[in-house]
Amino acid sequence: MRTNYFKYFFTIYIVTLVMDSFAQDRVVIHEHTPKSALICARSNTDTVEFTHNKQFKPAASRVSADQLSINFSKHFYQAFPDKKVSNNISFVFELTIEKDGSINGVSVLRSNFTSEENDKLKEIIYTITADTWIPASYKGEKITSQYTLPIILLADVNEI
Repeated sequence: MRTNYFKYFFTIYIVTLVMDSFAQDRVVIHEHTPKSALICARSNTDTVEFTHNKQFKPAASRVSADQLSINFSKHFYQAFPDKKVSNNISFVFELTIEKDGSINGVSVLRSNFTSEENDKLKEIIYTITADTWIPASYKGEKITSQYTLPIILLADVNEI
């Protein structure tokens, strides 16, 4: 009877050791392993991986981010004269930049405003960024791309 217990515990011990040895084999992700990044990920168009692709050049605005925030704030206070903010507010927009540098679509990714106010915000973004875009290019050819645009609504534009 004792030998049966011994065989039983010995078998459990061996199985536990084997399972434990497999549990220690972890997948190691090396530091130099590239992480993929996509453009046009929200549409059904082709995507391009550009993590280590030197032939890809993202879309860019000819106007600096600070100046875009100033222009946005001025237009905001003209569109909403009764709305005053005490602290700077951050918004995030997504733009579709066409091959010719024009804007095809504007969507609001982050905002604390109502949908009607967001529609006005999209119009303001379209107005202040029209004709300022250099389109993305891949292998020297201009392509349509998505651009995420963070904007800060300044509490007091007159200080600048």
